[in-house]
Amino acid sequence: MLTTIEKSPLHRICNPRSIAVFGASNQFSAMGTTLLTALLSLSYEGTVYPIHPREETIQGLRAYRDVRDLPEVPDLALLILPTRVVSEVLEACGEKGIRRAIVVSGGFAELGTREGVALQATLEETARRHDIRFLGPNCIGVVNPHLRFNTTFFEYGCDPGFIGIASQSGSFVTQMFDYLGRFGLGFSTGISVGNEASIDIVDAMEYLAACPNTRVIALYIEGIRRGRAFVETARAIVPHKPIVAYYVGGSEAGRKAGRSHTGALAGPDRLYDGVFRQSGILRAGSIEELFDFCWALGSCPLPRGDGLIIQTHSGGPG
Repeated sequence: MLTTIEKSPLHRICNPRSIAVFGASNQFSAMGTTLLTALLSLSYEGTVYPIHPREETIQGLRAYRDVRDLPEVPDLALLILPTRVVSEVLEACGEKGIRRAIVVSGGFAELGTREGVALQATLEETARRHDIRFLGPNCIGVVNPHLRFNTTFFEYGCDPGFIGIASQSGSFVTQMFDYLGRFGLGFSTGISVGNEASIDIVDAMEYLAACPNTRVIALYIEGIRRGRAFVETARAIVPHKPIVAYYVGGSEAGRKAGRSHTGALAGPDRLYDGVFRQSGILRAGSIEELFDFCWALGSCPLPRGDGLIIQTHSGGPG
């Protein structure tokens, strides 16, 4: 488990002081424009640099034709681009000195095709050569309401909260914005890991364990790739911060869904029961349970021992 949050590859991804945005334009229907709108709507206070080959301004911000023309090295690059040019653009980011990125673009290994796997391998090699750590590809990035930072395609309307979530389903994080808001809850940080080509759910757990705004960690899991690291990391975290997991890969529908959009490798349901028990993770049986457990665990102090008293006005309810 990390001793300081600054050591995590997710630190500057979740807490950037400046960000270069690729794929936003003045075309209202473009996905990159939608993400930039969501970012600006939360009143993010960092510097935003739209990168566009033709536009001079985008949503009132000065646009730059090339990332190498920027007046500083941004903490983060956000890529919402056609698949074929993603590695080329990440190369330019590396030459500029950018060391953290979110790759929203899909069309990589999640397709299960030889071409998709090869494109992701090229992306990973480019990142390694420039010492870049990135979320994705095929993800929606992060939301950090405490920093007013949101790279997803939905506007965040809740208050900042204490639930930190790492999800292998990208849109699941955004779909919970309204749900949590109904109960006066919110995320401390939400992380969509996508294909986990560089940063995975284990890295996300480590970051959330060190995050001072996170009191409880929620996991939406379709499949675990680094089994031993997952168990060892969770065991180190749970004595200090509870972890609740919702696993969807145990059913045939869940397995198909995971393969279709992240390429996740699911396993038998009973196997994951054992993994969670050995890790000290509480398993939720539904989405409602996931957040009910997080609500209770994040609202109450951790017990200092194994003693338990039930105080009741009647034996039956007790």
